[in-house]
Parts: sequence; structure tokens; C-alpha cells
Amino acid sequence: MIERNPRYDGLHVFKLDLNAMQPGDVILTHNAEAARAKGKMTSDLIAFVSRGNYSHALMCTVPPTLIEATGDGVTNLNAQNCFIHDLKHIRVLRYSDPAIARAAASAAMLFFAKGYSVPHAIASVLPDAPRFRPKDGGIFCSALVAAAFRTAGAPEFAAVNPMRVTPAWLQKSPHFHDVTDDLCQRILSPSNIEEMNALDGIRMPSPMAGQSALFRSYFGRLSVPIDELMAAHPTLTEHRPTNFFECLQFISALCVAASWLPDGEEEREVKRKAKVIDALALELLSEGKLQAMEDAAEARDEESIQYTLSESFKPNPDINLDDTVGMIRATRAQIISRSSILNDPKRPPGHSMVWDEWERHTRRSLAYFERRLSALTEALDRAFPAAPKA
Repeated sequence: MIERNPRYDGLHVFKLDLNAMQPGDVILTHNAEAARAKGKMTSDLIAFVSRGNYSHALMCTVPPTLIEATGDGVTNLNAQNCFIHDLKHIRVLRYSDPAIARAAASAAMLFFAKGYSVPHAIASVLPDAPRFRPKDGGIFCSALVAAAFRTAGAPEFAAVNPMRVTPAWLQKSPHFHDVTDDLCQRILSPSNIEEMNALDGIRMPSPMAGQSALFRSYFGRLSVPIDELMAAHPTLTEHRPTNFFECLQFISALCVAASWLPDGEEEREVKRKAKVIDALALELLSEGKLQAMEDAAEARDEESIQYTLSESFKPNPDINLDDTVGMIRATRAQIISRSSILNDPKRPPGHSMVWDEWERHTRRSLAYFERRLSALTEALDRAFPAAPKA
């Protein structure tokens, strides 16, 4: 347990309304409450040089999940566990077309575990500096948002280079409208605020903090035999995977395609290589590191759920109605999103060892989300019997 900071005694802060968040919402922040002077100075400098008020950008994928590109790479953040000290440090933007915003949210998820690019981030705010012509394949915060909307078909982003988009560019874009006041709720600082993430300040370590780096290491291992396969058989496919998730899809499609190849010498070689790549991917996914992270994250989440359940029996429960409704709706959305890969007729059971393992992993995660949904619904019905159903 982290020691209580007396600063927060009686202090009001702001929280994102999970019930009002939508996929594709863009969140701009200023690191004004950084623990170190260097962090605040860097944030101030980015905002000043780019002629805006913010230095970082995040995006909502499936509420309450936010995606962002930081020094650890492209990672996820749970908005349920976040707060803001001052509304001056945040702006929440919503794109004018909800369908494109949802598509952008889906596109953003494909960037998960991609590396972060410091040179690209610097070049975005200093575009005329000749020394910065980065060649790495990483991305940075506002470029991730721009790339997602460009992929989703947002016409305003069609001619825009995502690597030149800054938080200030997003702030000034007329194609987003400001929904900060609608999404940010003023609350008395929670009793566990020291364990929460300040979007405008200190981020707390998470059990899933190493997931992005882990997936990048998996991608690094798999990209070698995949590149060798594509070089030896250039007519096989033109699409090269760019992250671990794309590798899973690539391997699945490769195994299906290989099963239909005729029995020639070249075809047998493709089948052999497909089996080798499939086996390597299975070995990586089955080593237990990812499962250990998820077990730790679920254990932490379980503590919160059990607290909510126990409070629901009390006459005056310490339960936020709007937050709980938002979490119930968000959990349903996560179940739908994660279920989408299951039972795909194009990927029959047994076609790929790693895809079968990924489906087993997904089903295990879904079982946990179903338990969370059941517990939250039970607590809500007991604590607020007159409230509308979530």
C-alpha cells in the first residue's frame, strides 16, 4: 500500500466519465504535474515549440482502454485508473464522423507494441532541422492518432504525413470538437489516488507495463524467418507483418494457404518453412511471460471488484454509479471486441498451432471478463436497485 499523500486530503480532481467515452476520442495532455523538473520542462518545450498547449496525445480504442505511444512503445492504459489534477492540463476531442472515429480506434489497436521513435517525435516539432531525418520504424503519440485516422479514411488526413502531426496540430484541427467538459467529472480525490495514473503527471507501474516490449521481442524473433520466407518466395505475398499481432494473422493465413498448395518441391519447402515459423510462434506464446502479466493484472482488478461487491451490501456504499455503469458497458464492449477473432471459418481449428493457442488464450481472457461483468452487474443491482439497467 502506498502511503497517503496529504496533498490530496480534501482535494478535488477530475476523472474521465467512462459512460460517456467513445471509441476514437482523442485526449491531449500537458505533463504539468511531473515528478521531475526535466519532465515538466520537456512537456513545456514541446507545447511551446509546436505552438500549442499540450505535449502528449492518447486515443480511446474500446472504453475504458486508451492507447498511447510513450518511451516504452505503443501501450494500453486503463482510463478507470486515471485522473487529472486540473482541466487546464487536458483536452478531449471527438471527431465529427462517429463511424470514422470507430474505424480509427480499430486501426489504432493494430499499432500496439510498435516501438517509440524519439527522432520522429523531435522531427515533428522541428520539421526544418536538417539533422533530423529519422529512418527508424517507430512512432510517437500524435503520429499514432494521425495514422489511425488516415487508415480509417478520414479525408482531412489523406494528404497529411502522420510523422509531422503534433498535439498542437490535433488541438487546432477544425474536424474535432471539444468534449472536455462533457467527459471530465470533478470528484473528491479517491482514497487510492496514489495508486492511480495522473494523465498530467506521475504514471504508476502496471503489471502489463512490459507487454509492449515483450511483443516487440516476439516480433523480432519471428520477423527473421518470415523475411527469409518472403525473400525466397517473393510471389507468395506482398504484405510483410509489422508487429506481433500481424505476425499471428500472417502465420494463420500462411498455414491455410500452404495446406492447399500442390505437392511440388517448392511447395513442400514452403510448407516446411510455414511449420517452422508456426512452431516458433507457439513456443514464444506458450513460454508463460504473457500469462504471468495477465494473471497479475487480473489479480489487481479482482481486488477492486471484490471491494465493490462488499460495498454493495452497505446502506451507503462507496460505489460511483456512473463509473460502475461505464465499466459494465465497457466490459461488454471488450467481450465483443475480443470475441471477434473466434470461430472464423477462414481459420479452422488445427490449421495453425499458434492460432489455436491464441484462441485458447482469448477464451481464457473472455472468461475473466464475463466474471467481471457478472460481479459488477450484481453489485450495481444491489447498491442501486432503482437505477436504469446498464
